[in-house]
Amino acid sequence: VPVGVSAVLANMMNQLDMSQWLPAKILEKRQYEQLAKLVEHSEKYSPHFANRLKQSGLTTTDICTPKGFRKLPILTRRDIQQAGDAIHCTEIPKSHLPVGLAKTSGSTGEPLVVKKTTMNHLMWQSNMLREHLWHKRDFSGRVFNVRAQVKEPIRQPNWGDPVDILFKSGEVLGIPSTLSPKEQIKHMLEFKPQNLIMYPNALEAIVNECEASGVSVKGVEHIWCIGETLSPVLRKRAKKLFKASVEDDYSSNELGILALQCPESGLYHIMSESVILEILDEKGNPCKEGEMGKVIVTNLHNFATPMIRYEIGDYAEVGGKCSCGRGLPTIKTIKGGKRNLVLKPDGSRHWAPLTVAIFNSELPILQFQLIQHSFEDVEVRLVTQKKLTKADEELLTDKLLIALAHPFKLNFVYFDYKLPLPASGKFEDYICKI
Repeated sequence: VPVGVSAVLANMMNQLDMSQWLPAKILEKRQYEQLAKLVEHSEKYSPHFANRLKQSGLTTTDICTPKGFRKLPILTRRDIQQAGDAIHCTEIPKSHLPVGLAKTSGSTGEPLVVKKTTMNHLMWQSNMLREHLWHKRDFSGRVFNVRAQVKEPIRQPNWGDPVDILFKSGEVLGIPSTLSPKEQIKHMLEFKPQNLIMYPNALEAIVNECEASGVSVKGVEHIWCIGETLSPVLRKRAKKLFKASVEDDYSSNELGILALQCPESGLYHIMSESVILEILDEKGNPCKEGEMGKVIVTNLHNFATPMIRYEIGDYAEVGGKCSCGRGLPTIKTIKGGKRNLVLKPDGSRHWAPLTVAIFNSELPILQFQLIQHSFEDVEVRLVTQKKLTKADEELLTDKLLIALAHPFKLNFVYFDYKLPLPASGKFEDYICKI
């Protein structure tokens, strides 16, 4: 019999199991009931949101309908950076405590620090379990996990939070993303996992190496990708190579899980119980089915940092009604931020944990981008609150070289306010020009 945290999570899973089948109109009605509570709290306790509402000439009542909500000006990353502590709420409901920090650079290379509550964590846990259950993943299986935060290969006895709260689960092997694809495959063959979890760029590097060397990895049943856009081409190649199901979700550090891939249709179901996700055209109007637009998200349960009508920096295509029968709205395709891999002189490639390096430096960096021009030189483009000192640059160099895993010569170049975008309009925080 579950008690405490287990009981709360089991109860939430039961609610989500029922709410996913509700008609879209009822889901929307419940979203705006929750939004009313959020904006009332945010106006009272977040100085930035109160000022934002006042400047827009709107009231909390005005924005608690779909039509009125779209009149509230969009919140950008730079708005949050410039707001500082004023963005956060001075009081938080006791039931939402404790509060933690989410650090992210997203697809724009602009570092953010967002406060998140235990309620946000509960919604993440619930949606994560929802994804596992949708795709019928066997919790007793082993997981091979390639992540930026891992410094060296490490084994864990189970899948951890949230699976281990309600289920018994198999062993996990965590592998640093800085290891070469050849080294990662070696660990994979020794570990014999049934499940792989990694960024699409890491998956692509492994697929390339396996195809080039003729290595066959057997026994993998599920591959789930995180953090980046998974292309249809890579999905097809990985499915053919591993003979496994390839699954994807749409999430961000600052907002949590936004959409999960339907196990039946392949469309992405928006997590309506925890977010309002808008896809808007250039004029700010909602896109219709089949149209591509910018993604605007509201976190319905963050009573610590109001993320209301927040521009995440991605583009997505509106999906239609799903054949599975769920009332959750859908996204057909997601065009998120893209990451290139570091290329070393020996021809090996790896994904660099740049966000970790930037945040660990604790410097006043507003936006960053690295461009690799050769096997020796990397240009570091920065927008900062103030020009870094020589000591600051040395500190940042040390952090970045650990992330890049190669002794590059780093050349610092400073820009005012915003880094330039290419003609495509898509920002990449690491570009390899070789």
